[in-house]
Amino acid sequence: MEGTQGSLGAVAGVEPAYSHMGEEDAELFYATINALLVYANERLGVVDPARLRPRAGSPLMLFENGGRVSEELWKRRWLVDDFVRENPFRLPERQLEVARPWRFALRDMFCALAADADRAVYMNQDRIVIVGAMQDDADAHVHATPSLMLLTLLPFRGGIVTDGKTLHLSPRPHAWALPEIAARARTLAQRRPIVTADDLMAYARKIPDDEDRLTPHFGRAVAEAFASGAIA
Repeated sequence: MEGTQGSLGAVAGVEPAYSHMGEEDAELFYATINALLVYANERLGVVDPARLRPRAGSPLMLFENGGRVSEELWKRRWLVDDFVRENPFRLPERQLEVARPWRFALRDMFCALAADADRAVYMNQDRIVIVGAMQDDADAHVHATPSLMLLTLLPFRGGIVTDGKTLHLSPRPHAWALPEIAARARTLAQRRPIVTADDLMAYARKIPDDEDRLTPHFGRAVAEAFASGAIA
């Protein structure tokens, strides 16, 4: 853990462009993303529509079974364009403004390198990304550093947040992998990290819509977990 965090250099002090959703922002975010999930489910038929519903006592979260729908949505992120253009639920412009940049969502495997209350530092295959806290502290969703996760990162309020879910793929890497992770972190820390919404969109825009960055092994594991109900 210390070796990985010590590999970040100047990146260790980089602050997120956005962090800690207040209630108003949380309402805006979840009202928008849940409407998008309902639309995506209508288009893709992932789950019975009756099962995609608010969580009892927790309105400011993804809908029940929203995680499963979102996994299929972000594999087809062009659906965001259709959602904004059609605006099937007659959302106000402020919600469409939130949804529009999600056309360039980044669904990827990330290694968590460091986390505190305000931000988490994640590394994918070629960049380091600074992700702000949502309602919970950012480190509430990082079980260990380093650890491997499947995340979808979204532009929001000028910064970067997750889509409201964290899928843990490998909580603790094998000891033999730690030097390799630390070495890659040192290399990528020499590049400017992805910090702002514009940074994220510029990076994600270059990724083909049909490119799945989840390995087949972990792809099967995630699909089986959703199918079994272990995650929803």
